[in-house]
Amino acid sequence: MGYKYKIGQEIEFTNEFYIKTESRKNIKVTKGDKAIVVKKINDTMGKIIYKTGEAKGISGKINIRVDDNIDAEKIAKKILQEI
Repeated sequence: MGYKYKIGQEIEFTNEFYIKTESRKNIKVTKGDKAIVVKKINDTMGKIIYKTGEAKGISGKINIRVDDNIDAEKIAKKILQEI
């Protein structure tokens, strides 16, 4: 069936690719860049926010399976770090 990511889980990219912003600008995502899963869109697509690299702060949709459960431990740690 394949791996499912949880909302709040950090992912690290293993290859390079480009994303296109709303202003039509191409931004390179490189190996090692990280993102956070923020939403399940459907059974084969999720929404992420890039945390590092050129795409930092940009949100986008990618083809991943997202679990309906939330990674509560990761979210709690993030909240504590922000306080």
